[in-house]
Amino acid sequence: MSRLAPLNLDEQPQEVRDEYDHLARARPPRPDGTFGGPFDTWLRSPEMSRALRRFGGLVWERTSLDRGIVELAICVAGRYWQANVEWRAHEPRAVEYGIPQSVMDDVLAGRAPTTDREDILATVEISEALLEGKSLSQALYDRGLAVFGERGMVELAATVGFYTQVAFTLRMFEVEPDGERIFPRPPEA
Repeated sequence: MSRLAPLNLDEQPQEVRDEYDHLARARPPRPDGTFGGPFDTWLRSPEMSRALRRFGGLVWERTSLDRGIVELAICVAGRYWQANVEWRAHEPRAVEYGIPQSVMDDVLAGRAPTTDREDILATVEISEALLEGKSLSQALYDRGLAVFGERGMVELAATVGFYTQVAFTLRMFEVEPDGERIFPRPPEA
């Protein structure tokens, strides 16, 4: 479901068709020609789509962070912004990449995870602090630095920020998964 109808490519400028073709090479479209997630909305602004996909690929595939930690940070942002598509797409990947299901259950419920893994605890605490608009205490910053290093801290902030942008796109255009929502529709402005 989305506020936007699928694009009729025959009616689109060449720039949109080119971006669609480029995206289709990397991510095959569904039978109805859509891609899901934020991609169908991004196509409305082809230059932005290219930039966001490129940056998203960096965040998703080429950071120094453990893949499970990236997925966990994405899920923390998805839960915070109540982005159903984001949570549904990345929660199974977090588990696939080594984040215990019990941790994901805690994150979904808004509880501090019960784990002795400092990388998980630091990811959740740093991500939540950023999302809540708080400054990181020196102690939390130092913990993150000890776990991830400076490069990892930059990449963690970029991951939370990028997936906040994804969540905003999903929420603005009411991009929702098929079936039951995990998060209810937020109040309207």
